[in-house]
Amino acid sequence: MAGDFEALKLFRQAGLAGEILTGTFQKTPSRHVSEVLARSGLDFVVLDAEHAPFGIDVIDDILAPTRPIGFPVLVRIPELRPSFIGACLDAGAAGIVVPHVTSAEKAIEAVAAARFAAGGRGLSASGRAGGYGAMTLGDYMGDSDAAVSVWCQIEDVEAVDNLEAICAVPGVDALFVGRADLMRSLGAGTTGAPAVVNAVEKIARIGLAAGKRLAIFITDADEAARFKALGFSIFICGSDQSMLKARAQATKAAISGLSPSSGLSRGSACA
Repeated sequence: MAGDFEALKLFRQAGLAGEILTGTFQKTPSRHVSEVLARSGLDFVVLDAEHAPFGIDVIDDILAPTRPIGFPVLVRIPELRPSFIGACLDAGAAGIVVPHVTSAEKAIEAVAAARFAAGGRGLSASGRAGGYGAMTLGDYMGDSDAAVSVWCQIEDVEAVDNLEAICAVPGVDALFVGRADLMRSLGAGTTGAPAVVNAVEKIARIGLAAGKRLAIFITDADEAARFKALGFSIFICGSDQSMLKARAQATKAAISGLSPSSGLSRGSACA
């Protein structure tokens, strides 16, 4: 099907409906990592172009195998730059995660850069998302606007102060709480500090009252239940790198704990 938007529409609709969605950050610029994660059972992946080396060439290469199979890959952009946002979406990204959205004006700019109807996105159906020219411009605009997710990161004191205005911006699908930067902005020492906890709870209350979905980064799956109780439904748990490291460390610890009489032969190997 030209454009392959149906899976991304379903993903966005699931998010807007408040279904529990689980994903992770990908920080390794490799299409092979994305292909593995696409077959892991996760609901989505976010390429971390803010804190990892993801230029548009790498992003395009990663989306080549994941877009055709309908696996949602979002991009956390490094800054609010419409040309880069448009390039990511033309290449087939499922949506954008926008850091440091501190005002309604920034939220408006983000939505405008991601959606044609909002008036700010450049139009061309010649890329992967448009089926390399197989879609009419009208169909492409309509399908893309219905499929693209826009998540605004709330991670600054200014953003918390302006949250009601941010929530009033049409087209913002989710508020993504970044506790690390929120901690820094509040002058706290840990993400579990009372000031951070209170700010997260305030974001949840205002966001839910405005009908916005809530997303949050967690380092461990055990944290999910606590935030679900606050109304969060989108969870980004760790990253490809943290998962790989944790599994390697666990494997090392388990094998190192074997006694010499355990039967592990010198020629044994891990697959």
